[in-house]
Amino acid sequence: MVLMSFTLPSCKLFKHKTSKKDKAIALRAKQVADSMSLAIKSEVSKSDSLSVGKVSDSGSLDSAGLIANDILLRTEGIWQKRIQFSTFSAKAKMHYEGGEKSLDFVANIRIKKDSIIWVSVTVAGIVQVARAIITPDSFKAVLYTEKEVYQGPISKANQILPEGLDFYSLQNVLMGNPVLNNATASSAAEEGQDWIIRMLQNNYIEQLQFDKGDSTLRKSQLITQGNVNKSLMHTMSNFSVLNNMKIAVDRKLNILNDSNAVMVEMNYSNMALDNELSYPFSIPKNYTLK
Repeated sequence: MVLMSFTLPSCKLFKHKTSKKDKAIALRAKQVADSMSLAIKSEVSKSDSLSVGKVSDSGSLDSAGLIANDILLRTEGIWQKRIQFSTFSAKAKMHYEGGEKSLDFVANIRIKKDSIIWVSVTVAGIVQVARAIITPDSFKAVLYTEKEVYQGPISKANQILPEGLDFYSLQNVLMGNPVLNNATASSAAEEGQDWIIRMLQNNYIEQLQFDKGDSTLRKSQLITQGNVNKSLMHTMSNFSVLNNMKIAVDRKLNILNDSNAVMVEMNYSNMALDNELSYPFSIPKNYTLK
């Protein structure tokens, strides 16, 4: 997503005149993100039975608080679990809608846990458009078709994900883990065939939806608290088993960052865990630093 925010809007292979269809796509992406953000904020504002540890006037936990605490305890092994890996690689077919554009391309992704995210973007199966390498502190991206280079601190690259999310948040999204790293569980509930767990960290609220049948994380909804209009919804389906862990093959991201709305669909193939990987990256001579 960081690479897309810098390279795709300016790439000549993707440029085209804005049509009525493009404007409709942009409006649809914003409407989905807006409605998602409003729905979560409405839930958070309720004084309902999801509050964990809610104390009654007598000084004891009320029945709703006891139920929520019981659910958190019973599901602790589910919502605290993460996909464990040392390296991860995958090929992802991507469909992107936003900024009055609709784009299709392929991203080859390689991750070294907590250290490197490497992405190479191609179109038409053969033309390499861009390559990026992202670390916890910095990013570098080369746009081959434009002979341009982008580089700087990781904070500069945060043009799509809600402000304040970092390298580890992006890594979590790509892996299919909860976005927030050190969040505190604040509420729990049962809804049909799902466990609903709400997490809090700093200015963020993340609502996690786990399938009761197989304990997989099916949806993560993230918003910033307050009046700012920033949100992320990550929906996952069609799971594949790698190293006895279930990883989603199909993903859909709806992202709202102020007035910028983006929808990204991803279909993973050739997934692998814990292989030896290389992360080749070089800047050709005579490229323009942007």
